[in-house]
Amino acid sequence: MQRADDTRNSFSGNAGAVVQAGGIHGGLHLHRSGEPVLPVPRQLPLDVPDFTGRADDLRRLDGFLAAGRAVAVAVVTGPPGVGKTTLAVHWAHRGSPRFPDGQLYVDLRGFDPTAPVPAHQALDSFVRALGVAPERIPGPLDETAALYRSLLADRRVLVVLDNAVDVGQVRPLLPGSATCAVVVTSRNRLAGLVAGAGARRVVLDVLPPAESVALLGAAAGAERLAAEPEAAGELARLCGHLPLALGIAGERVARSAHWTVSDLVGEFAAEQHRLDLLATGSGSAGFADDGAATSTPATSTPAATTSTTADDGAGAVRAVFSWSYRKLPAGVARVFRGLGRHPGPEFGVPAAAELAGVPESEARSALEALVDANLLVEVDRGRYGFHDLLRLYAVERAGAEETAADGAAAVRRLLEWYLRVADAADHLLTRRSYCVPLDHRGADVPPAPFTDHRGAGAWCDREHVNLMAAIRLAADRGEHSLAWRLPVALWGFFFLRKHWRDWITALTTGLASARAIGDRRGEAWTLHSLREAHFSMHRTGEAPEYGRQALDLFREVGDGWGIREALSNLGYAHRLQGRPDEALAHLDEALALWRRGDSRWGQAWTLHSLGETYLDLGRWDEAEQVLREALDLFGDIGHRQAEGFARGGIGHVHLGRGSSEAAVAEFRRAAALHEEVGDRWSAVRTLTGLGRALRATGETAAALNCWREALAVCEDLNDPVTAAGIRALLGP
Repeated sequence: MQRADDTRNSFSGNAGAVVQAGGIHGGLHLHRSGEPVLPVPRQLPLDVPDFTGRADDLRRLDGFLAAGRAVAVAVVTGPPGVGKTTLAVHWAHRGSPRFPDGQLYVDLRGFDPTAPVPAHQALDSFVRALGVAPERIPGPLDETAALYRSLLADRRVLVVLDNAVDVGQVRPLLPGSATCAVVVTSRNRLAGLVAGAGARRVVLDVLPPAESVALLGAAAGAERLAAEPEAAGELARLCGHLPLALGIAGERVARSAHWTVSDLVGEFAAEQHRLDLLATGSGSAGFADDGAATSTPATSTPAATTSTTADDGAGAVRAVFSWSYRKLPAGVARVFRGLGRHPGPEFGVPAAAELAGVPESEARSALEALVDANLLVEVDRGRYGFHDLLRLYAVERAGAEETAADGAAAVRRLLEWYLRVADAADHLLTRRSYCVPLDHRGADVPPAPFTDHRGAGAWCDREHVNLMAAIRLAADRGEHSLAWRLPVALWGFFFLRKHWRDWITALTTGLASARAIGDRRGEAWTLHSLREAHFSMHRTGEAPEYGRQALDLFREVGDGWGIREALSNLGYAHRLQGRPDEALAHLDEALALWRRGDSRWGQAWTLHSLGETYLDLGRWDEAEQVLREALDLFGDIGHRQAEGFARGGIGHVHLGRGSSEAAVAEFRRAAALHEEVGDRWSAVRTLTGLGRALRATGETAAALNCWREALAVCEDLNDPVTAAGIRALLGP
């Protein structure tokens, strides 16, 4: 899909520029002084209401902040399940008043069975939370990191980096200002961070016996444990004094009203023995001394390993998990095992249903039962997640109780579900009457969880990380047809939200998969999408070549829709390269094909590109004719963003003819549409034209205001070339 504006200049790398905004472009509010009011992120997860113990560790963290060093960095380390995240989040909530400019939080998922969160993805989310428009986020990691540090300069912000795997994942996320502080949690000791960034380390061990019993009491009720002090102490010992195990065991005591604590201790001891045998014999996943999982990825049957239980509490954790798991009804246990195969950090009811092969109503009940059993956490309304050790345990049980064929079928169901819903979202986001056929399994599939443009965008936002993980999973599992179709189906989302790096990554993966199975049509559609992704990232040297390769492949496989899209987009690319004759030739050919196929969508976009080309040539009558036809077609298909494109073009027609009052009216209609849909790119061109039209009618002050607003958008989007032209209009 082509854009209406032609402001496609390369990112200049000025990461230290202040984020400017205001008015129509939907950016930050401004003080009367003109200084931007930056957002104050509050991203910390919920604090634990019954936090117990760790007084010395909390004091150590307090002391690090008071040390007056450049950037206070603390590393909270220790074995899995020892309470690193709980301590860090509790301390962060307690100290949040000292950081009035906000608290940033990210779970880096360093020890998940799937890939950790890349530093660039975490940086992207942080700078967005700090008010940076998606279009302004630079591509290279070092430029984004520089922008991030600039945004935090002299601001008092606390950054919590949870579950880091290594120093390389953490280093780009460190602020450069002494006014900020960072808390990192990791199973690894991150010696390089201590040596290179002056970080201070807090090493957590299991709780002392008294605090272990107190933590049990917080979940089970102190009075009940006080009635059986010896049994309470023994239960704490069997849990290895590990907070994760203690919390689950305490909840189990609370739910066992007709059992004594002594009864539960006996049951627990017996099951722990059985699990110890399992851990050393038949293919269960173990945990190494540094807490890193030694299991194979979540989608595979785990290989035989040796469990280390002496130092990290793995035996106690496995025993406690088994205690809860063996009480589950068969259907709930099946859902639990299936969720271990999910590649992302959280999931909803539909994904759980697909993995287990059950109706959504059954999956919803099972998820609620798993939350009640403390085997899942409800992270948001209708969204659930694992502690990473519980995810590994689910993988372990799936490997022990289900066949490899069962696992492969579950993963395929999940990937196909993501593809179906992504495709439905793309139809709403792009308003295309046709997208790439996705070879659905049949008509008897659940409806998409949204009905309009806003809902489609929200679903893609919520599932963004999962969708990226699904693409990687599809490629890794040899589901290559799904691996190329998913990125292509996400075209509208990536274009709307400007996640350019993820778009390139997804499409590159898809292209490799299409080529791996010799799917020439898949290769064509992936190259076609890569053309737009590279063009949108201002890589104008690479983009046309992708377009030409795609057109050749579309012709080779006889994909009529693909040929028409490729011709139309090549025509628009030639127009932006200052080659109007070639542009008109491609666009005329594309329009004839679109009319023959009776596609309003394709006709509208090609007519719009023709209108823009005629505008460049000063052929006002032809430009107005095709732009008005495009406007009518966009209205018919309900594409409000594109209506704004067309109205802006008609405004420039009036301006070119010298009909200033008509131009003012049309530009204002276009501006209202840009405001409605948040189209900041087109707003620059419309505001510039509106200013010219207002000046021609004698409204000089209003014209200057339009240009100032357009300049603010250009600076926010880091478009120095267009900004220079607007500054010339504003004068000295």
